[in-house]
Amino acid sequence: MGSEKRKNLRVTSYAKAVVEDTHILGYIRNLSSSGCQVAFIQPVTAAVGDVITVRVIAEHDPTIAPFQVQLRVRRVIDEPPWHSLGTQIEPIRDPKEAEAFEKLVSYYSTTAS
Repeated sequence: MGSEKRKNLRVTSYAKAVVEDTHILGYIRNLSSSGCQVAFIQPVTAAVGDVITVRVIAEHDPTIAPFQVQLRVRRVIDEPPWHSLGTQIEPIRDPKEAEAFEKLVSYYSTTAS
């Protein structure tokens, strides 16, 4: 893709993501240390530039505790039945949440190699 603007390579991933205020369920489809794409089963009211908070649940690895992350919307992709958002990860200030996020990124980065 000639218009690729990502800072870090994203790898295929899978984790549940639940929008905190609406409880809309989604799945993280690709992930890097700076962003991810989340596909939701219902439309999420978010536009480019908005920040949404999601709870991430990494069911594949019980050592990764569920954690919250804030995502800045960079792209809205509406391809029913999926409603996806391309997002940038906002700085994670809570050390435990940051550690869980890094474990998730590390898990998929090592399995992609």
